[in-house]
Amino acid sequence: LRSHIFHLFHTEKSNRKVSYWYGGRSRRELFYTEHFRNIEKDFPNFQYNIALSEPLAEDNWVIKKDLNDRESDGYKGFIHQVLFENYLSKHAEPEDIEYYLCGPPMMNAAVLKMLDDMGVPKENVRFDDFGG
Repeated sequence: LRSHIFHLFHTEKSNRKVSYWYGGRSRRELFYTEHFRNIEKDFPNFQYNIALSEPLAEDNWVIKKDLNDRESDGYKGFIHQVLFENYLSKHAEPEDIEYYLCGPPMMNAAVLKMLDDMGVPKENVRFDDFGG
């Protein structure tokens, strides 16, 4: 998804609203964080959110209170649960969003079930299954 996001903002200079949610076990599994933070600074229509499921003590992970908290590092938990609790459950029409997923089979299955339970049409969801 990195290449898609970079193309949207660096090449097309898109005004499209993009909310990017990335999950990992600890900071060791985070990639391109500074790149995404820079896009966030340059494009107010882009928001980058991170969740760690098992932050390590050495991560010094400061947990966000809500979407408006710009001082903290990110959320704690599995990315699909964090996404639901902090964004989708508060969204007026989550079934109208286009979803692009990329991750391991278990994560994709959990997100696909969550979106189906929310009434998101299958044609609004695209995904790449790592190893599936």
